[in-house]
Amino acid sequence: MTSDYLVEEVLTNEVLVLRMSVLRDGTPSQDSRYAEDDTEGSVHLGIRESGVLIACSTWLPRPWPLDADAPATQLRGMAVAKHLQSKGLGRILLQAGIDRAVSMGSTYVWARARDNALYFYERNGFATVGDQFVDEATGLGHHLVMLKNK
Repeated sequence: MTSDYLVEEVLTNEVLVLRMSVLRDGTPSQDSRYAEDDTEGSVHLGIRESGVLIACSTWLPRPWPLDADAPATQLRGMAVAKHLQSKGLGRILLQAGIDRAVSMGSTYVWARARDNALYFYERNGFATVGDQFVDEATGLGHHLVMLKNK
C-alpha cells in the first residue's frame, strides 16, 4: 500500500487543517500554526490521496539543543489522517524528511515527540533523550528524540 504514495512539498495553509484535526484534537490549543512555519529554510512535506492532504510534516533548520554547534533539522507537526494511521505513511514522511535533512548537511534530526509516539521514533532509529516534559500547547507529555546522521 505505502509504495504508491508520493511525498511532495506543500504550503503552510495546507497543513494547518490536518494538524488541527490530528494534533490538536482533544487538547486545549485551537491554533495549529507554528511561529517558524514560514521562516527561511522551513519546508512542509505532505502526502496526498485523490488530491487531499492525508499526511504532513514540517522540517525546520534548528540546532539540536544538546549540540548547538552542529547543523541540525527539527521535525514538527507530523500528522497522519486518523483513518490512515499505522499504515506506514508516517514512516514514509519521516524518511523523506531525514533524507532531505542529510542532503542539507544536518548532523542531527530531532523532535519534541509525544510520549504516545516514542515507539514510532525508536522503531525508526531515533534515541529518546532526557526527562519527560509537558508541552504547553497540548498539555501532553513529550520527550526529545534524536537521530544522529553518519
